[in-house]
Amino acid sequence: MIRSVFAVLIIASFAGCGWFDNDEEPVKKEFDLKSLEVLEATDRFGWELLETVNSEANEGENVVISSLSVAQALGMTTNGAAGETLDQMLEVMDFGDVETMNQSFKNIREVLQATDSKVEMEIANSVWYKQDLPTKNEFRETVAEYYDAAFSGVDFSNKEAAKELINNWVKDKTRGKIPTIIDEIGDQQYMFLVNAVYFLGKWQHQFDKSDTRDEDFLLSDGSVVQVPMMSQENDLQYHKSDDLQALKLPYGDGSFYMVIALPEEDTTVDQLIENMTSEKWNAVLGNMAERNLKVFMPRFEVECTYLLNTSLVNMGMELPFSPSQADFSNMIDAPACIDKVNHKTYIKVDEEGTEAAAATSVGMVVTSVGPELPVFRVDRPFFFAIAEEKSGAILFSGKIENPL
Repeated sequence: MIRSVFAVLIIASFAGCGWFDNDEEPVKKEFDLKSLEVLEATDRFGWELLETVNSEANEGENVVISSLSVAQALGMTTNGAAGETLDQMLEVMDFGDVETMNQSFKNIREVLQATDSKVEMEIANSVWYKQDLPTKNEFRETVAEYYDAAFSGVDFSNKEAAKELINNWVKDKTRGKIPTIIDEIGDQQYMFLVNAVYFLGKWQHQFDKSDTRDEDFLLSDGSVVQVPMMSQENDLQYHKSDDLQALKLPYGDGSFYMVIALPEEDTTVDQLIENMTSEKWNAVLGNMAERNLKVFMPRFEVECTYLLNTSLVNMGMELPFSPSQADFSNMIDAPACIDKVNHKTYIKVDEEGTEAAAATSVGMVVTSVGPELPVFRVDRPFFFAIAEEKSGAILFSGKIENPL
């Protein structure tokens, strides 16, 4: 019987729908030193986000996040923040200063997308803003340059058309796996900063479909369900410690891989996630060794939807969500704050490999549409003149004491 307590991660190996198989080798790029440091910070942010989201999930509920997607969306948003709001966002995400973050995210995106010709990997960004309330030029230029984000002015008063426009972009970038990310557009909606991630990779060592059998799977509540259990025997990277077993399953040329972490019987998967840190995870990976193994693994397909507001606030990101305290003056002159951070994920694992997708939307609202307009109320006696523009010749003039 296979226990239900296991964690799954898809990772890029930094050492180095039909199924995607591109014979042309991509032009590979290397991670620079700053990017590697930001990646370490992204891992720390990702573990904390996973722990926070998991702690808020219902008991026995599947949890799948893409910290890469969330980080890209929040990275774009951070460029619009200023003052204490900026400081708080940088502190929670731990990505260094804004310039380092931007340069690193650009490098990371370019490297990941060109890492393995046998794996399809796309990271796409876009910004959708209220068409009559444009962004500041520096914000627009920076996000376009470092995040390759397309900017589009949208008529948010036509809410259904605006939702369809943005959701269709996400659907296209995720190959239909995330059909929607925007559920509603508020009256004060100013902007959506949207990221989409898509991954499609074949196992280096595929499972034989004829070996897949329905077998027992023990859930956390003690009940048992029948699941399609794949199996194979192979030489694979493996690690066993006092509290877990871990297995590495490579895709394509090995640049990307999935890690399956199975807690020991006296430990739950929630405890594993709660106690995991980047340092502990690196130790697990560093202590792996090749072993001949008989592997049994369930085939699965999971979709998850999250509103990350509470999770991010609990991690310390309070000011960006505050209508009275948020400072996004590097984005727009009007008072603005984050309204919603929506996050959706999809993953399918079968005998051939893995297809996964994620989308994150950071919704911005304005608390007032631009600076308060001066009022010119003609409600008492007044003078008037009718004149010609070029010459200034006055044609008529007078005063009105009573317009009735």
